Amino acid sequence: MSTAEILERPPERAAPSSALRGFAAVFVAGGLAGVAVGGLGSRIAMRIAALTARDVAQGLTTEAGATIGRITFEGTAFLVVAVGIGTALIGTAFYLATLPWLPRRRAVRALAFGGLELVVFGTVLLDPGNPDFTILGRPLVNVLVLGSLFVLHGVALVLLVEPSGRLVSAVSRGPRWRAGLVDVGTFIAMGLTTLGAFALVARATGWETVAMIVLLGCAAGLTVLDPHRTRPITRPALRIAGSVSLGLVTISGIVGLVDAVTTIV
Repeated sequence: MSTAEILERPPERAAPSSALRGFAAVFVAGGLAGVAVGGLGSRIAMRIAALTARDVAQGLTTEAGATIGRITFEGTAFLVVAVGIGTALIGTAFYLATLPWLPRRRAVRALAFGGLELVVFGTVLLDPGNPDFTILGRPLVNVLVLGSLFVLHGVALVLLVEPSGRLVSAVSRGPRWRAGLVDVGTFIAMGLTTLGAFALVARATGWETVAMIVLLGCAAGLTVLDPHRTRPITRPALRIAGSVSLGLVTISGIVGLVDAVTTIV
């Protein structure tokens, strides 16, 4: 049984450890993808932007206070730790929120989630008001490089869930304390991912806030409700409400992203 199936159709009460391992696999995958793509990937993207920048831009200071063309340990550590952790928390929360509506096939799900991350979060980096796009002088290259980070992160997170599940299962075998350690780690990760969910809501504005709250609520309901004990209408209602909310968030993201990209380029 895949992790998506575990989260969408929780196992019977007699096997709670399987459910925990399903969540643990997602948390491990989200953490790895966050650090690798959100942290190291952003450093590589900035390096590419610096290498392709005009000669007159070398040595100038970016909006974030970094010097173009110069790599520092402090800057790299900040990206790997702070940006990586932030990406892990928000990305994992968003994956769990959208999982019930993503395609079942893993490759298609990975591409779909990567595209969702780009349209929903793309304007975080692709901000037309950021003067760095003018300073660096290669707006199209920078848009492609920075935009690819969101797609790569989404794809990496989805593709890492299955191997992460095998890793969690391997760690859980043997002495009972190892399974208990996985359970404790999973509960801690749940709490941290909840912070990511709050960040999703805080980032939204106006009606998007309502849509994001409804999406999160519907995803949580589909994950925890027992289909054998709830009213038959409940789960279809949650799916429809979540679909509408996700659609609104996606359309809003596409409009904002297209406007930002056309302005930058």
